[in-house]
Amino acid sequence: MNSPEDVLASPAQPTASPARRYGGLTAQERRDLRRRKLLDAAVQVFGTLGLRRATVRDICNEARITERYFSEHFASISEAYEAAFKLISEQALLATGRAMLQARLDTLELARAGLQAFLGFVQEDPRRAQILLVDASSYWRNPNIKNNNELKRHAQAMRFFCKRIYPDLPGHIDLEIIGASLVGASLQACLTWVQSGFRQPIEQVVDHLMFIWDGLDRWFRAEIQAG
Repeated sequence: MNSPEDVLASPAQPTASPARRYGGLTAQERRDLRRRKLLDAAVQVFGTLGLRRATVRDICNEARITERYFSEHFASISEAYEAAFKLISEQALLATGRAMLQARLDTLELARAGLQAFLGFVQEDPRRAQILLVDASSYWRNPNIKNNNELKRHAQAMRFFCKRIYPDLPGHIDLEIIGASLVGASLQACLTWVQSGFRQPIEQVVDHLMFIWDGLDRWFRAEIQAG
């Protein structure tokens, strides 16, 4: 037990005051809620109006939040689009990843499972096609825009499976270039499908894309055998 002298000699410890709440929420919780509302609104606005027509006012009206709170989370309409793109891209990666994990560790089976899952994900909600494919096809080509880390993650996932399936692949084959090529070809084919109004069945689109993966598998196996 402390003596009276010890108590007097020790500085008083400040008592932490609880965060002030309004409507049952702290200030940080309110900020987080506003961001979620703005992000959901951004997906709705960009997904229906498109990037070129969308405005800050549209997003704030959709979120039912005054415009002064927009700059609390996004510096510009472009930054809001990037956030919406990141959200949808992460959801797409999760959907394709789950499908691929259920497939056998084989190039053609993994490719078919992933392509079917991605095309189904896009067709399920047309807003996803607008954000991921239609607007992204021009937005990310702008040299002033920072690197598209979400598409890089898709390419990284493909490189991961390549290394698992072909552990003896010769070192002169650049999987970074391969991954980017596969993602680019798949997205461009999907964009063409979207612009046709989803005219072809998913299975037909996948069949037309599988020639890329079949050729890749043949090439890799030939290189491994030659090595």
